[in-house]
Amino acid sequence: MDPIEEFEQYLVENGIARKTIESYMGDVKGFCVYLEGMGVEQQTDLKRFYVSSYKSHLMENKYAVATINKKINSLQAFNLFLIDRKLTTEQVVTLRKDRIKVAAGS
Repeated sequence: MDPIEEFEQYLVENGIARKTIESYMGDVKGFCVYLEGMGVEQQTDLKRFYVSSYKSHLMENKYAVATINKKINSLQAFNLFLIDRKLTTEQVVTLRKDRIKVAAGS
């Protein structure tokens, strides 16, 4: 089983809602397609640079802030799963750093 399928199984086993799983899987697969476009072959090879450039790519393509933040949440869940399964050691996605801040009242 590849890491993406393992991630989906992990979410199911942890009782995550079906819609949430669908959302996470779509976001993670979209990120993997982006990585392939950059020439990155290993899906589990998460690097800080990849996450930052993906976020910039989403902003340049005029994705809504809420959509970008949702995708970042999904990537953090995937990153934590990879750490849990010992497929990576470093947490490269942190919501505090990666989420786009929205001004209060807007």
